Amino acid sequence: MPVLLTVVTDNPDKARLEQLEKIYADAQPERRTQIKGANSAPAFVSHILADPQQALYCGLFNERLIAAAVITKTGTFWDISHLCVRKITRRRGVGSRLLQLVLEAAQAENKALRVPADALMAQDLIILQRMGYPLKADGDTYLFEAP
Repeated sequence: MPVLLTVVTDNPDKARLEQLEKIYADAQPERRTQIKGANSAPAFVSHILADPQQALYCGLFNERLIAAAVITKTGTFWDISHLCVRKITRRRGVGSRLLQLVLEAAQAENKALRVPADALMAQDLIILQRMGYPLKADGDTYLFEAP
């Protein structure tokens, strides 16, 4: 599945906004509730888009957003969290492709990609290890390296 990377920031058009809400409506509720007051997909997406330090890095296929991850740029790092793939496109390599594209984009800007340990659930660690991503513990975060 040829997935391209696109970045959505503060003011997307209505179609993009609806696509983002569909992505996060398919997420496990615990992923959204990590952000206080963001219990619904629209509230979650609005909260992320309102924060100038965060952006949604999205997987694009046939002009539609099918996956997204929250990227927070801090100093020499990009923190990734809330990765979600639309339910109808799961198990097709979309999530791993999006991770690869985000890692390449971070490296192009000479930044390291990391994930806060508290943003990972047990199944996330298992999936990332199965995908071949070696995670190096660095305090309360894990650093991503290319598989």
